[in-house]
Amino acid sequence: MAEYLLLGDIHLSDRPPSACTDTYLDDLFDLLGASIDLARQRRVAAVIWAGDVFHHKVPTRTSHATVRRLIDTARAYPCPVYVVPGNHDLANDRFASIEEGQPLGVLLASGAVRLLHGWMDTCGGDSAPVYGVPWLMRFDDDMVADALADWRDRLALPRRRADRASLGPALVVAHAPLYPPGQELQFEYYRAGAWAAAMGGHGSVYYGHVHEPHGVYTADGVTFANAGALSRGSLHEHNLTRPVQVATWNAQDGAFTLHTLPHKAAGEVFRLTEARERRQAQMDLDAFLASVGQASVEVTSIEAVLAHLATLDLGPEVLALAEELLVGAGA
Repeated sequence: MAEYLLLGDIHLSDRPPSACTDTYLDDLFDLLGASIDLARQRRVAAVIWAGDVFHHKVPTRTSHATVRRLIDTARAYPCPVYVVPGNHDLANDRFASIEEGQPLGVLLASGAVRLLHGWMDTCGGDSAPVYGVPWLMRFDDDMVADALADWRDRLALPRRRADRASLGPALVVAHAPLYPPGQELQFEYYRAGAWAAAMGGHGSVYYGHVHEPHGVYTADGVTFANAGALSRGSLHEHNLTRPVQVATWNAQDGAFTLHTLPHKAAGEVFRLTEARERRQAQMDLDAFLASVGQASVEVTSIEAVLAHLATLDLGPEVLALAEELLVGAGA
C-alpha cells in the first residue's frame, strides 16, 4: 500500500517576516523535522513539497547556509523527496530560471531532492501514479490543458465517466491558485471545475500556493486537497487559529488524510504586541486621512501591500513585478 506525504509553502527565509519572531527559520526546520518523523512512522513511498520552498525570489536574499541546511534536512527523510516548483521558487514566473541561479536549482543539483514535473519516476525507473504541475506563467484554459496533456495521454481517459473508476487512483500535485467552488478570490483563482475537466474528470489533486487550509473537497468528479502552508509568515486570522498540517495520499484507495504536526502556539510565532501597536497606529492614521478626505492603504507588511495591489486589476505581469521589487528591496 503506497502512501505519499504532501506538504507545501515552506517559505524558508533567513530574515523573518515583519510580524514573526526571530525563530521563524528555526521553527520551519523544526516542522520539517516533524514531517521526517511522520514519514518514518507512515513508511511513505515519497515526500512531495508542493512549491514555494523558499520565500524570496531574488537569489541573493537566501544564504548558502540556509540552502545547505535544507539539503541536509532533505537527506534525512527515509525516502525520496520531490519538489513541484512554486511561484516563489521562480524569477518572473519563468520555469527556466530554476537553473539560472535560483536556490531551488542548487537544491536540485545537490541530488537531495528531485524535480516533479510531469509523471514521477521512481528510483528503479518505474513510474508512480503521481504527476507534478509547477506554477504556470498564466492560468488559463489552454495553458492548464497543456500542462495536463501527458496526464490525459498516460491514462487514456475513457469518454464515459462510469468507465473511469477502472483506471485506479492517480494524483496530481500542483502549485496553483485553486479554491473550493464558491470560495474563489476576486483577483486570483483558477476554477476547480475547469481544472477537473482538464484532468478528464478522474483522479485527485493536492495543491500548494493557497496558505489558508481548504481541507478535502470534490469538484466535477475530482477530489482536491489543501492542508495549508507549513509557514505562518503573515499575520492573518487563519494563521492565528489554524493547526499546522500536512497530508498523506493513499495510492490504493485515493484517499487523503490530514495530519497535525507539533507546532508552537501563535503567541510564540508572531510579535502580537508590536502588531497591536501597529494596528492602533494604522487606525489613528485612517482617522486622520478620513478627516482630510484621503484614501487609506495598510502598509504594515509586503503581503498587505500586495493584497491591495491585487484589488486594482493591474494584471498578473504587473503584480509579479511589484512582488519581486518589494521582496527584493526587503520592504
